[in-house]
Amino acid sequence: MVLPSQLQSNLTPTEIKFFAENELITILPRYSVHKVDLIGTRVPNLKAMKREKVPLWVALILKGQDKCNIVPPKWLTVSFLKSKYDDEIRKPGQFSELPWNWLELSKILLTHASNDLADSSDDLRSVLQDLREIRLIKSRKGLKELNESNIQLNGLSLMEINEMRPFVIPVMNKLRVLHGTLTKFKDDNDEEMYNSDEEA
Repeated sequence: MVLPSQLQSNLTPTEIKFFAENELITILPRYSVHKVDLIGTRVPNLKAMKREKVPLWVALILKGQDKCNIVPPKWLTVSFLKSKYDDEIRKPGQFSELPWNWLELSKILLTHASNDLADSSDDLRSVLQDLREIRLIKSRKGLKELNESNIQLNGLSLMEINEMRPFVIPVMNKLRVLHGTLTKFKDDNDEEMYNSDEEA
């Protein structure tokens, strides 16, 4: 895929979604299925009505064939997400703890397994959107703390970091150049003062 040069070092949302689909998730099989050895993973023996963990992409295939129900993660409930939203408001200087790929997982599960979720899809989408927006505002405010050597991204998900990267990296590079110029200027001035003191 051809991307603008500033985005070529970034992962695309599709690539991030692909990584998220390798997460293990609990399913409740409706039928027994023999184990399957695949490149890079193994799908264990599945017994009807016995919970088992499989990669999300396998769960989605089985779900599409009506062979299992997906057990949603504990964090994918309206009450949990609202508590995280309240944390975001209460603590303006930090991000609440959420899974590394909460955005992608919630979108995939809402799209493909909404009938397995405890709360209504509309309520979940609404609180997820609120949470996403407040975190986006906080991350933009946090860019004021950007300097030439580091930026603190504790609590941000891969998707959130990836969205900031095209802006943050060039700015940090410019700040590094400016910092280097300032340091060289100070060193030159100190050397001139030292030389003039010696001459006197």
